[in-house]
Amino acid sequence: MHRPSQKQAGNRRGFTLIELLVVISIIAVLLSLILPAVQNARSAARRTQCLNRIRQIGLGLHSYASKNRNGQFPAYGVWGDVKSSSGTWSTGRSALRNWVVDILSELDRQDIFDRWNFDDKHDGTVDGPGGINNRQLISEYNMSILSCPDDPSADGGGGVLSYVVNVGYANIDTSGLVSGGGGWTGGANIHLSYDTDIDFNLTGGANDEEDILISRRSGVLWEEIVDRDGNNSPRPSRNASQQLDTIYDGTSNTLLVTENINAGADQYWGDPRAKICTFVYPLDPLDQAGSATGLTAATYYDAAPLDPRYPFGVINGATSGPEEIRPFPNSHHPGGVNVVTCDGAARFLSADTDTRIYAHLMTPSGSKFSTGVGAQEILSSTGF
Repeated sequence: MHRPSQKQAGNRRGFTLIELLVVISIIAVLLSLILPAVQNARSAARRTQCLNRIRQIGLGLHSYASKNRNGQFPAYGVWGDVKSSSGTWSTGRSALRNWVVDILSELDRQDIFDRWNFDDKHDGTVDGPGGINNRQLISEYNMSILSCPDDPSADGGGGVLSYVVNVGYANIDTSGLVSGGGGWTGGANIHLSYDTDIDFNLTGGANDEEDILISRRSGVLWEEIVDRDGNNSPRPSRNASQQLDTIYDGTSNTLLVTENINAGADQYWGDPRAKICTFVYPLDPLDQAGSATGLTAATYYDAAPLDPRYPFGVINGATSGPEEIRPFPNSHHPGGVNVVTCDGAARFLSADTDTRIYAHLMTPSGSKFSTGVGAQEILSSTGF
């Protein structure tokens, strides 16, 4: 048997330190090239998952409207009097439920819909007949379809909500919204179709009949206020949401649902407060037909000047929060947000979208004429 000589055995050696460092450097370079691609792939997957979820929500809302005899969308929030366990009716507007509850059946969650106590407030602070606490129901049944995978406030929370509906133009109460208070109409935080606080027709006073009409034409979903004991307290208001055939700009050119990662941290998917379940376009109520812009009553609605107090009231303008006081389209998807239009189609809307185009996409009838409100100028199909 041949054995290697001592000289041959002595010629064997391992890797030198320089060789090891070169190999490690090459591996590090390869990883630096691969990891961003992996991260981008994961980000794209989360965005696609979010798009699928928001599409199902949009189809649920569209299915609800299609089944409705009038083709009407649900109210974004329902408010009204509640009956306590002692049989006493409340006299104020209590927060009952939002649009999510109304489309639970369309989202294939009839089991949760059947457990909802429609005689109780959404937060369960007043026990109606039946004794089911809706707040407990919301917190226990955290539906993944209602949360975006890229919404950090939705991680591990109960009852989270990342998707919000279009309620049009709003004069936002600065002290209420920015400080985290009620906003709009005090502690109730209702975006009312009949209380605009905006002088759309520039007659010198807000809230006349034409102002109310124009305001309602700026959004798709509106409030409903019920008076169940029949004593007209609170003031009842029928569902003022749009119907499929009243969206004059075209259902494919009108936003219905978008994302908002600041809609609330947990236990909110049944909350009807506007700052939780809706998004608005913050219209400048001070920008009248004066010398500042030269706007007239005929163009004020078309131009839709953004409120300078809320420059972040645009797409991805307030991704860093805080929670509950930023009712605008926001996401952690690079470059924009997922949206659903009123025809049920889901797509990605760029954060670089022109502000006026974005404002027009919110309105179901985005132009004001001397005789009323009508369809906006036709949008280019290549621009959206």
